[in-house]
Amino acid sequence: MAVEKMKVANIIGNISDMDSVVLDILNLKCMQFMSTEANIAENKFTFSLDNEENLERNLELNYISPIEEDQSHKSTAKKATEIMDFLGFDKIDEYYFEKVNVKEDIDSFVKNISDKINEYEKTKENLKILDTLKENYELFKNVDIDLKDIADLKYFNSRFGFLDKDARQRLKKNYGNILAMIYHTGTVDNRELFLVIYPREAEKDVDRLLNSLNFTEVELLGENVEGTANLIYKNLEEEEENVKRKIFEIEEYKKNLLESRNEELKTTLAHMLSYEGIEKAKRYMLKSNKYFYLSGWIGDSDKSKLEKKLSKYRDLDIKYFDPKSENMKTPTKLKNANFFKPFELLINMYGTPNYGEFDPTVIFGITYMILFGAMFGDLGQGAVFAIAGLILRKKNKDFGGLLLRMGASSMFFGLMYGSVFGSEEIIRAMWFRPFENINDTLVIAIYFGIILLAIAYGIGIYNRLKSGKPDEAFFSKEGFLGVLIFVAMINIGMNVMGAKSLIPMNISLGILVISLIIMLLKRPILKILFNKEAEGSAADYYIESSFGLLEALLSTMSSIISFIRVGAFAINHVGLFLAFKTLGEMVGSSGGNIAVLIFGNILILGLEGLIVFIQSLRLEYYEMFSKYYSGDGILFEADRIY
Repeated sequence: MAVEKMKVANIIGNISDMDSVVLDILNLKCMQFMSTEANIAENKFTFSLDNEENLERNLELNYISPIEEDQSHKSTAKKATEIMDFLGFDKIDEYYFEKVNVKEDIDSFVKNISDKINEYEKTKENLKILDTLKENYELFKNVDIDLKDIADLKYFNSRFGFLDKDARQRLKKNYGNILAMIYHTGTVDNRELFLVIYPREAEKDVDRLLNSLNFTEVELLGENVEGTANLIYKNLEEEEENVKRKIFEIEEYKKNLLESRNEELKTTLAHMLSYEGIEKAKRYMLKSNKYFYLSGWIGDSDKSKLEKKLSKYRDLDIKYFDPKSENMKTPTKLKNANFFKPFELLINMYGTPNYGEFDPTVIFGITYMILFGAMFGDLGQGAVFAIAGLILRKKNKDFGGLLLRMGASSMFFGLMYGSVFGSEEIIRAMWFRPFENINDTLVIAIYFGIILLAIAYGIGIYNRLKSGKPDEAFFSKEGFLGVLIFVAMINIGMNVMGAKSLIPMNISLGILVISLIIMLLKRPILKILFNKEAEGSAADYYIESSFGLLEALLSTMSSIISFIRVGAFAINHVGLFLAFKTLGEMVGSSGGNIAVLIFGNILILGLEGLIVFIQSLRLEYYEMFSKYYSGDGILFEADRIY
């Protein structure tokens, strides 16, 4: 339940080890790279001059330069994806990246398998071409003419093609107007096949006519064409068999490769893919003649892991410094127990806690489960959510885990309410039934809301004191004076409703008025106590503060009343089921009744479940977070290889 303490790690090492070091860091998934240039500019890479090596390192800082992108590495990573497609690999497991030795030569492997891929692609393309040619020549197999003779005609052009039946009728009507010999050679799939021979001088007229008839030409007369269409078709069949045999041989090679060298293949592909991550990391780095320089954010708990991993490199030096001492904008790394991890998804939807701010994940997780379960308390429907969460967790760990916890909370309150798929007739309530105790349900919801708001005020005051803002901790509507207004309004409300209050009405009114006056006089009080000069004119301040007091009263009142919805939804859940139960009884037949109840439960699960999910978030975000959580931090995202 904390924001982990962060450090900036500055690493310097021999340039020959650069790629290996970067790969090891990426495999650890514990560092977020940052601008090395900025750290060097602020003298974060200085070394004491107590030995010759440190003297050389300091001198090398005069020769630093950015690291240019290695285009060969980019092409190698791209080639890896082509090889993966060829071999049928969807992804390479992280395990193989840990086995990579970037100094190992893989050029021969890449060349051999790339040649095979090129051969495979070329052969498949040849097969497509052969299939097209076969289709063309098959259409005119019954034309017993040597195509070479037609192709070699000196004064005539020839075209093979087909028309539909309507176009053939129109063609017949124009026979007398066409300076051409037109031979009908057959019918295939309602298409009429023709050979058209015409003088070259009449080419434009014939083309115009054929185009008007939607004549579709079939290419048969190539440069080296020889023999009848039937003979050429048979030759193409033989050539096709040879091409298919070649494809089979390459696929057998691929199969044998996968069986005999599977581990080696995956490790080599991991090697190739790793270059993409390494090149991205180099954008943040610098180099000199002999050394590379790398900076990154790292959690305090990961320092020993990093040092152990990089201990194998000679002359590699790691220095840490605290970002707080440098007033740096530090990314936030949340550190929570596994049970509360899924709730980080909803926390980050609102905003990441800033570094040093209170991490609300645990409190959010507990209160969110209570809110959701209290509003959607049902043993059966909660079990559906829990099962869905277990299934989804395999694909989306965070969302699946969140759904599982929401379902478990719903099941717990379902037992408390005695509700199973909306019915209150199956099991006995272990606490009470909301629908039968409407007033008690709404009152309990208000009391529960008061407890949550009190916790939110307490955390807010703690956060402001921790971040060095004692004036806000005392004077703001979320601070100490805000708490007094909150307590006073609760007591006033209880007195108005006729309930027994802890503080008498006149004292509550006095606390409220005095608190508002002190809030209004914040500026002169701070000036007297701390000689603190405020910005802006006094008139503007008092106008703004007056509206602020009104807003404080309204927001405090609305925050308390907002929690009535918890009880309202608990009551509404049973009410919705009763509506569908009544509709089912109106249908008459038992089958129709069951169908209506099933449909009703599906609608309640989908529609009401979504509404309760959103309403629980609203109470957390707007009624609680607004009092203690800023969420303006930057999420720590460790760089990784793939």
